[in-house]
Amino acid sequence: MNNVYCVCTTPDVYPAYKNNWDNFPKDITWVTDNSRNENFDLGFNYTEKSLREDLNFKQDVSKKHYWNSYGNRNIIWFFAHLRMLNFYIKNPNYDFYWFFDDDVKVQNWDKFFDGTNQDDSDFIGYFVFKDQNVDTQIDVPKIDNKTTSQHMWFERFPGDGDLLPDYINEKFGSFFPTNRFSNRAMKKLLEIHNEGYYGYSEGFVPTLLNHFGFKISSLINSDNTSKFFDVNEVNIEHKNIKITWEWI
Repeated sequence: MNNVYCVCTTPDVYPAYKNNWDNFPKDITWVTDNSRNENFDLGFNYTEKSLREDLNFKQDVSKKHYWNSYGNRNIIWFFAHLRMLNFYIKNPNYDFYWFFDDDVKVQNWDKFFDGTNQDDSDFIGYFVFKDQNVDTQIDVPKIDNKTTSQHMWFERFPGDGDLLPDYINEKFGSFFPTNRFSNRAMKKLLEIHNEGYYGYSEGFVPTLLNHFGFKISSLINSDNTSKFFDVNEVNIEHKNIKITWEWI
């Protein structure tokens, strides 16, 4: 397969996390938000201004949305799939697109990819989960009372300022530090974007992909195991913490 492996970073945090990637077994493409330092040159560079221009995106993040409660989230954090679509439109020919936050750390990447390379899902997220009334995507767990947010996650998404098509009636959520998209999933998300729809990425992406029949998988299950690998051998950390289902 012709895959690309993107690590998303910014000039200010890159020095703190670059060593996380010393044992990465693939060629890394750094996807760098240079909005605060346009002189920083690392891999695929963009700014909020250039992203807006390339994707013809004029909206801002609502200050009334739950996940922007302090009012300081920019579009690159809040609509994280836009930075991925921005990369895709300029690199449209890969089979699968991996996107990692720079603060992800994995002890055994070989076993990580040995497992995930066997799977044909169009979208894999670190956690993917669905609302209690949803029965599609049988391998995706329903959110439950073991999670911190419980039923409230889907009372917060869609939230103020999210614009989804009226025909959406099954809601999904996810956790975004580790994602894989198929080419056709990226193409569909770009098509949806060009139709004028947008929303908080961790809900918007799996919700829309599910509606259009794409196969979705969760990297980590609700019991904190994985169908792809032994979680103790692979040992994924985010911000130096092992994130469990209960954190959601």
